[in-house]
Parts: sequence; C-alpha cells; structure tokens
Amino acid sequence: MGCEKSVWKNSLDSPDQLGLAVVDALNREDIEELNRLRVESEVYFDWIWPAFPASRPPSNFPGEFAWLNLNRKCNIGMKKWIAQYGGANLKFVGIRFNQPKETYDGFQLLRGTVLTLQNAAGEKRELEILGSVVVKNNRYKLLSYKD
Repeated sequence: MGCEKSVWKNSLDSPDQLGLAVVDALNREDIEELNRLRVESEVYFDWIWPAFPASRPPSNFPGEFAWLNLNRKCNIGMKKWIAQYGGANLKFVGIRFNQPKETYDGFQLLRGTVLTLQNAAGEKRELEILGSVVVKNNRYKLLSYKD
C-alpha cells in the first residue's frame, strides 16, 4: 500500500471532466458540489500558498488572509452563478484557458478559464465564471469561482 499514489480528494482526470461537473452542479443547483470541486483550505495552506511568490519573505501577507478572501469571493460567486444559471438545463460544450499556464513547485495553474455552455434552445454561451484551475499529478481542481 505504501507505493500507491494517493488521489487528490475530489480531483478529476481532465479539464473537461471538471467543466462537466460544474455544469452538472449548476443544473442541480448544488452549491455543496460546486464547493467540492475547488481546493480545500488544507491543500491551499499545505502546498499552494507556500509556492506563491507573495507568500515568500519579506512579505507580511498572511496565507490565512489570502484564504479568507478567496473563500469569501468563491462563496459569493457560487451563489451568484447558481442564481443566474442554476436549473437552466445547460449542456457542457467545452473549457479553454486564455492565459499562459503558470508553473509552481509541484503544480500548475491554468488561467483565463472560459466555460462554453449550450442552453435548451441550442444557443452557445461563453462564461468566465471560474477562476484558475490547479493541476497536480495530472489531476484537476478549481482554485476559485469568480465573484
């Protein structure tokens, strides 16, 4: 058992799986699932925040403040996007990233996330409701939702 690679909790195999899961949660108006699709505070404190340049000395910008701010924005965003798109029977079309990938110690950030959806009438819409996507060991999770 010691040789088995542990799977990052609630992470997915691809950006498309992540996009599908977000759309499914929106359609079901499931804020708990939307929350499960993003990084947990423990992960943020253990290996994401320490890798960010802003967290390095001589900075006095604490990780706790950064997490609280990110969490607040995510909670606002999840409620906003459920209110706007929840229960609309949307269909996932695709996900892409319009900004350069950033590489940190042990993970990457996919930035400029654009989610393409289709409504029941067949109209496609590009939404910028998601923040960056974290990639670690070829597994994917959202870092945040836009507020």
